[in-house]
Amino acid sequence: MGRSVSEVLSRAEGDLSEGNYDDALRGFLAVIQAAPRFPRARLRVADTLLNVGQKKRAAGVYRALSWHYLRTGQPLLGLVAAKMVIALDPSYQDLLDILAELYSAESDRLGDGDLPPVEPLIEGVEVKGYTLAVADALYDEAVKVASDTSMVSDIPAKLPPIPLFSHLAEEPFIGVLGSLRLRRFADGEIIICEGQPGDAFFMLADGVVTVSKKVGTEIKVLANLSEGAVFGEMALVSNAPRTATVTARGEVALLSLFRADLELQAGELESITQALRKFTRGRFLANLAATSPLFQDIQKDDRRELLRKFQSQVVGAGDILIEEGEQGRGLFLVLRGEFDVTQKELGPRNNRVATLKSGDIFGEISLIKASPTTATVTSRAGGEVLFLARSDFDAALLRHPTLKATLGDLTSERLRQNRQRSEDRTVTDDHALLV
Repeated sequence: MGRSVSEVLSRAEGDLSEGNYDDALRGFLAVIQAAPRFPRARLRVADTLLNVGQKKRAAGVYRALSWHYLRTGQPLLGLVAAKMVIALDPSYQDLLDILAELYSAESDRLGDGDLPPVEPLIEGVEVKGYTLAVADALYDEAVKVASDTSMVSDIPAKLPPIPLFSHLAEEPFIGVLGSLRLRRFADGEIIICEGQPGDAFFMLADGVVTVSKKVGTEIKVLANLSEGAVFGEMALVSNAPRTATVTARGEVALLSLFRADLELQAGELESITQALRKFTRGRFLANLAATSPLFQDIQKDDRRELLRKFQSQVVGAGDILIEEGEQGRGLFLVLRGEFDVTQKELGPRNNRVATLKSGDIFGEISLIKASPTTATVTSRAGGEVLFLARSDFDAALLRHPTLKATLGDLTSERLRQNRQRSEDRTVTDDHALLV
């Protein structure tokens, strides 16, 4: 009885780690033949050639795969291959220029979609073995098969943006890209540890990671994230400790960017700062859309259109955003800073009922119930919020009658319960997490 594709891949991975390189190559070639769209086996061929000392052949495979993945809208895989080929031969720096032309803010090829999922390993296909025994013949075959993507080169009309990077113009894009580090983790290795200072953010190019958090004496799994996910971005804008632990499930390839490396790009500091602000705003809004009951009944395209209507507002110490008793002006999302929530009925002193921080929303109850606001919200110090005007919120309700009926029945307690449920569930969307 023949072996399944996953069994062949697992055996090849084992051979690679044990130093049985020729057997590993035969296994990876068999996987490519059976599942040509599965990218990991192709990259593993290059990794194996590198381990056996065939640097020139490995560089050829990495270069071919980098170009293939970049033009077919899989930039994270393209970056993994590009980082490897440039490490082997710095003369291939032109790959960074190609990246910038295709994926920087100045590109005319960029769309506004999400990064596509990596092709999964499909079972149920015939796996044929490779029996080539002569080293050079095997190595030549490995280069030929792994580099040949002619049958899987579907070129999209628009390319997906790379998180953070696609907010940069070409010159700072190339500068920051040079700071991007390729890191690999084995099964069970901890990538981010809850409570430790954050110093980098990560883009998951290949593999799966688990996000977990300590709740009392138990470890609770919050999410399982796969290729294309981004996590740890708060480290780029805050020194706050990590709020969760991220662990590799199986072999994982990550692209990481450290805050210290960003700070070295002094000549492009303003451009990078603006890109970071755009990036974190988008992430907060995506987090809001993924976790708030306010957006549950809105289709993804309509939700994206609505989120574009949020406007940034910078506030100073003592600024009042909502005055108790007034009609709600709109929906607010805290980007940075702290905001006190107070109620008059508690008296002039000790009347604070809550403190709002990054990621919190407020103003929604008045909008949903069409009633005066029940508290005052004041900025403690300098900060920034995103604001959705009441008119835009009401327009969304008119376009989505089901949403209006659902939200009309929600009370403050119902909203709190829904938020708690969103915290209690395991998610697969990195937008729903800020680590």
